[in-house]
Amino acid sequence: MLFPKKKENENERLLELESYSILDTLPEKEYDEITFLASQICGTPISLISLIDDKRQWFKSNYGLEVRETARELAFCAHAINDQENIFIVPDSRIDERFSDNPLVTNNPFVVFYAGIPLVSPKGHALGTLCVIDNEPRHLDASQINALKILANQLMRLLELRLSIMDLQKSEEHLKRLNATKDKLFSIIGHDLREPIGTLKPLLDFLLKSSDLSDTENVKKVLRMIQKSSTSAYNLMENILAWARSQLDEISYSPEEIKLSGLIKTTIDLFKESLQSKNISISIQIPNDTLLYADRNMLMTVFRNLISNAIKFTPEGKSIEIISIEMDNHHQIEIKDQGIGMDADRISKLFDKTEYTSTYGTNGEKGNGIGLLLCKDFIERNGGTLNVESEIDKGSAFIFSIPKKKD
Repeated sequence: MLFPKKKENENERLLELESYSILDTLPEKEYDEITFLASQICGTPISLISLIDDKRQWFKSNYGLEVRETARELAFCAHAINDQENIFIVPDSRIDERFSDNPLVTNNPFVVFYAGIPLVSPKGHALGTLCVIDNEPRHLDASQINALKILANQLMRLLELRLSIMDLQKSEEHLKRLNATKDKLFSIIGHDLREPIGTLKPLLDFLLKSSDLSDTENVKKVLRMIQKSSTSAYNLMENILAWARSQLDEISYSPEEIKLSGLIKTTIDLFKESLQSKNISISIQIPNDTLLYADRNMLMTVFRNLISNAIKFTPEGKSIEIISIEMDNHHQIEIKDQGIGMDADRISKLFDKTEYTSTYGTNGEKGNGIGLLLCKDFIERNGGTLNVESEIDKGSAFIFSIPKKKD
């Protein structure tokens, strides 16, 4: 038996075959009609639409044959795709040294006669064949061969139509996602971003029009209010821009080895003033040698948002816990507060992109759902999951996983 050879451009051919997303799909009437016609035209009991991947030939349609695939090294079609310009015909495999001892010849389905037309894509790759098979020797006349070629051409057009429909569906999904992103952004800009920015002007007007700027304490009080409002606006804008970029797939994923304790310390330093003003303590239970494998910027954004939320919804004098537990192939990280908590309905809407959520913290801090959407997206991009546990008046726990450092 002679095994079929692979061409130099085999990798490119396999990639193009994969792009059609047709392997292992369910039977479809349009394809079954083609194999039925091929058998009727050629007078053969079997006709197949065979697609050749790296290890096998898989049948999109298998008229007269029960199996859906066979090994590539046994496939007549794997020989046929090596000559893209011509029909590949084996009149009698029993006397053909290439196939005489092939198990498909000596055993069921007892392939004696074979004729296959390569299915050549517009890029010039033979993806498989339309073939007819008989259990006895046979010859095809010119009209039968011509009819097979016409059917093969129609089959290739059907595959191209399938690809075009898939591209249209992807474009439609992308457009829906863009519209959902736009609606979410407009909602947040109209509600949450407008408030902190709108607060700045009256505060500055009051400060400039004050007749007594020598009142240092009063000036400091107004400046602190301005700082709080501008910081809120800046943080919200950072989240909006990051989330919009993530929805448009404009953020690259660049994982690296990260020491978790150092990342936590850097993040907590950003909230020293907020922690002090509310007299909130943070308990960190993370082994010093805990190493993660993730995108540093994404992970910083996740911790910044989750710790900020924990502070926002925790009453004065309470505490926050940050815990890391080592699992088989990842670290489970929990950020737990003693805050106001949430009911089940509220939790179910946290990660719904169509829902607008805006909640005030225990000191009137403004919150919105964009930060949590961003956290979920970034955690999933790093191969993890994000879950929430919460109880009204007892607090919330945001629990997520991040892969371990790769060995």
